[in-house]
Amino acid sequence: MEQTRRRFLTASATLGTGALAGCSTVTDAIPFIGGGGLGDYEQWVYEPDRFASSDGGGDFGDENVALSLFAINQQSIYENRKDLYPSTYNSLSTNFASNTGILPRNVSLLLSLPEGLVLSGSFERSEVTAELEDDSNTEYESDGSYSGFDLYVRSEREESPDAFGVSGNAVVRGQRVDNFGSGSDTVPATDVVEGIIDTERGSANRYVNANDAFGTLVSSLGGSSFLSATVRNEPISADDADEDSGEFEGLVASGQASSINGAKTDSQSVFVFDSQGDADTGSVDDYIEYNDNSGQFARARNVEVSQSGRTITVSVTSDTYTSPNLGTGGQ
Repeated sequence: MEQTRRRFLTASATLGTGALAGCSTVTDAIPFIGGGGLGDYEQWVYEPDRFASSDGGGDFGDENVALSLFAINQQSIYENRKDLYPSTYNSLSTNFASNTGILPRNVSLLLSLPEGLVLSGSFERSEVTAELEDDSNTEYESDGSYSGFDLYVRSEREESPDAFGVSGNAVVRGQRVDNFGSGSDTVPATDVVEGIIDTERGSANRYVNANDAFGTLVSSLGGSSFLSATVRNEPISADDADEDSGEFEGLVASGQASSINGAKTDSQSVFVFDSQGDADTGSVDDYIEYNDNSGQFARARNVEVSQSGRTITVSVTSDTYTSPNLGTGGQ
């Protein structure tokens, strides 16, 4: 396709079918480059059906979506606050766990999971536990410990709507999973906290090792400030495809990641297809051109498209103040 914008540079360098193929043997053999300043966020991500929370409508309101998550380096957001559009900064710096007393600007990783939340950064363990026990807020009570984490619940273990686990370098929040109408038993919030901890410790299955598409996405998605990821249960069919919106036929996973560097932000959009044969850079070129005047790429510079096996990556540079790739930080 002939390109009319000079700043749109296509570099479709196919590295071969085996490159970052996404199988567990590959993801175990190479160092993860996903996350950057967000650390090894993928080690906390459990299999979506771990707590049997899915129902006929799907975990995320779409029966085709297996997993949806986002991660924010709120320290990076704070350090670059003067360069961010005010509403973008307010959204990304939201205090997602105010009960802990941890200020967002002290959080290097906030990871939102289907049934929980993970925080890591700079804080004092004793100050967090004291804040949880403070009866001027929602009061939590000690519920023992698990694998180096102090556990806290609001009421009886089986009844508490949420629970916290606090260690010296991480805070894990879990929600009770009621499993209404699914035929599965209710999962206490403390069990969710313990399951997330087990995932990070490696004693429970990590989704990055269990799912080829997610493994490939994580290996390709790099950003130090913000990222979001979606994995589908089945590839998008021809009937359901919407290329103008980035919903390509054969797509099985996608994500966006951004690194803020003062006034400039570097971003990626990564698309993982069911096979290399499904990965069509021409369709991605059309998607960029469609969104070039008033859509996602209207204010982007140095747009580059590259292919590695079944993965297509769009890399762009934009002004931080007007960057559309930072998302909202919301679920």
